[in-house]
Amino acid sequence: MPRPSAPSAALAAAVRAHFGLTQAELAQFVGVSRALLGHDEAGRRVLPEAAAHRLWVLARFLPPPDGQGPPAPDFADESGAAAEAPDARVLEKRRKRLRFYIIKARFELDQRGGRARGYARRQWALHTLRPLLATPDEPGADGRLRWLGATPDAPRDLHWLDGLTIRTAATAEPLTATERALRQARLRGLEAEQAALDELLGNQEPPQ
Repeated sequence: MPRPSAPSAALAAAVRAHFGLTQAELAQFVGVSRALLGHDEAGRRVLPEAAAHRLWVLARFLPPPDGQGPPAPDFADESGAAAEAPDARVLEKRRKRLRFYIIKARFELDQRGGRARGYARRQWALHTLRPLLATPDEPGADGRLRWLGATPDAPRDLHWLDGLTIRTAATAEPLTATERALRQARLRGLEAEQAALDELLGNQEPPQ
């Protein structure tokens, strides 16, 4: 494995560091590939003349002695003590939203995740009952209905079945295995984010 090269003192590297540019961004500006710019910074290649002229467009704004531009401000390190404290109100607002999202995700998993068999049976029943309820019973050999005590009423029975069909259609279909796995993954992500916010906020009272 090749040893990592030392930080380059090439002009391109200085420009990138000063303006916070990636190799791809600076390469696009000067008109070369990112790989060629990387070779230039490492001292393995030299930029074409046209690209070098484009590089000087930005290099002239470097602070002295490399250029004639102003020095960059002293940006605070976000990981250091000078970093701005997070806004507890914003964090608490997000935590409340997460609680709602988690409850909703768990409810959907409970309601839709384990009823595939019952939903399939309901669909079968609707399909099977409609022709049966629409057809009146025929009397047997003795002239009586085959099911003593049954009082079929096709219009009434079909009206009931129509209502059952409408209610079933309004019910969301059960989750497939893939949908269930994705929702479980999303739930775990929400719970992890909530745990991180709980740790950040600790036992603080929500800001008023």
